[in-house]
Amino acid sequence: MMTITNAKSLKTGIRDICLKALQQKANDLQAELGQLRDGIANESKSSMGDKYETTREMMQQEINRVQSQLAGVAQQLFALNAINFERECTFAEKGALIESSQGCFLIAIAYGAVKSKGVNCFVISDVAPLAKLLLQKQAGDGLTFNGKALKIFNVY
Repeated sequence: MMTITNAKSLKTGIRDICLKALQQKANDLQAELGQLRDGIANESKSSMGDKYETTREMMQQEINRVQSQLAGVAQQLFALNAINFERECTFAEKGALIESSQGCFLIAIAYGAVKSKGVNCFVISDVAPLAKLLLQKQAGDGLTFNGKALKIFNVY
């Protein structure tokens, strides 16, 4: 069991790990986008005919894919920054850290497993199936997810 102070520190630690990873992913995607745009510019200068059109179309599709990924990362960053992780929660909601019989969960964005301050925690979106079951629950409540009983020990 953790204390409220430890829980707040854990929540901000997990947020920082997610922010850093998402910002790095955004930087990597921006760099990839720049390379693809340079490639299209160079390809248009050096090729002719059908090969030019096919290559250019394939590169444009790749640019569209990277732009879509970049937009998704931007949405995750925006959603993560909109959550107040300093606030103490008494029931499961966005920004809540839930300590349970099945592990630790932070309701924020769809991110996955994170280890911070020696604690493994799953960062899940509020629209994830488990989060939908957890929402509005408090310490002492229980539920069943995928045939497994889950008991909520604490909500921070």
